Amino acid sequence: MAHWNGEKIVYMEAKQDDKYPGWDVIDCGCCVGIMWGGEIPLECQHCDGSGVIYQHRESGIRALYPGGPFC
Repeated sequence: MAHWNGEKIVYMEAKQDDKYPGWDVIDCGCCVGIMWGGEIPLECQHCDGSGVIYQHRESGIRALYPGGPFC
């Protein structure tokens, strides 16, 4: 999950999910489930606050989780 290290935004590298073959866990780009900026913290609507989404290796389709709703 993306986070601020005091100098810049650091993003998580994509990694294979052993539980779901053919799917990679990728960084949503939000700040650990919270949208960047704004005056109050708001949960990211893209990843539903988890900070990560899944991407199917063959098709490139992105979903909240394998078999779940598309992003």
